[in-house]
Amino acid sequence: MYEVEKKKERALLVGVAGSPSQRWDEADSLEELAQLSSTAGVEVVEKILQVKETPDPRFFIGKGKVDEIRSLCGLHNIDCAIFDTDLTPAQSRNLEEMVKRKVVDRTELILEVFAQHARTKAAYIQVELAQLTYRLPRLVGKGISLSRLGGGIGTRGPGEKKLEVDRRRIRDRIGRLKLELTKLELTRQIQRKKRRVFSNIAIVGYTNAGKSSLMNRLTHAGVRVEDKLFTTLDPRTRLVVLDEGRRFLLTDTVGFIKDLPHHLVASFHSTLEEVVNADLRLHVVDISDPNFEDRLADANRVLAELGCLDKPSLLAFNKIDLLTNGNSARRALKRYPNSAAISALTGEGVEELKRMIVSSLPAKVSR
Repeated sequence: MYEVEKKKERALLVGVAGSPSQRWDEADSLEELAQLSSTAGVEVVEKILQVKETPDPRFFIGKGKVDEIRSLCGLHNIDCAIFDTDLTPAQSRNLEEMVKRKVVDRTELILEVFAQHARTKAAYIQVELAQLTYRLPRLVGKGISLSRLGGGIGTRGPGEKKLEVDRRRIRDRIGRLKLELTKLELTRQIQRKKRRVFSNIAIVGYTNAGKSSLMNRLTHAGVRVEDKLFTTLDPRTRLVVLDEGRRFLLTDTVGFIKDLPHHLVASFHSTLEEVVNADLRLHVVDISDPNFEDRLADANRVLAELGCLDKPSLLAFNKIDLLTNGNSARRALKRYPNSAAISALTGEGVEELKRMIVSSLPAKVSR
């Protein structure tokens, strides 16, 4: 039998700039939203960008744009509208009623991408916890699908309405997921204690900056690498043995992104502990990205939220093989101390990065 290819959802992307001067920043953000949509398996058909200083409390965008979106969705057979911002529950409902299509905001799209890339029990739990935490306040009227919750989570009590039952089931499920995460974290803590004989380096940075490629270059770990966002959700730790006999543990961690949802930061707290507890953070930056400094700032905001921005770190400006000239790399190295310019793909600059790592590690590194 031939496998029938699943039809992709067709989407219209909607961005809002707070002023004319912010138009180009929002245009770049819409390009990233298109990448997220593609990673989620969605076909982007149209994009709309509106300059609006004050968001409309009912629709976030203006009424005229709502009418335009409804018209475009009908004209191009579009299934959903994806907004490059977070919408209130009321705004989502109002938009869906007017557009007659599914409406998805930025956080919901990121959660979908994470859900699709979850591979381990810990990742599944953390993603589901983030999804339910996000959906609970949005459970109004028609309710939401509880298909991922499974059966047997509470029963309908006398006189309870379906909406109240759904809310209670979600809260019960959230409680169970948190308990499971606590148990997994205890296991992680035991594993960390066993590894403390070696120093640990955590690879951090914006999603798709080349962290997994650098992991493979340094360890030959064979970590899956794709030109997609968030291909790594679970931390992977490998032992690195350098030519001088110096050894350390290297951990590949989940990528960051602009406006990373707080639900995800909270749910992935046990995973992100690998970043917090590391002796050194190796911050990978895609220097071929024209907005690499914005990406660096976005990643630093997440590190600050984790409380480890001021801890020891090195910057690895990656993908120099994609630069047309070396001026960008030279300027970056001059501006940012403790940095190296590398290509995880070709290996250029990696030996210098290794020397910097060894000189930055604490004395407990084993031989």
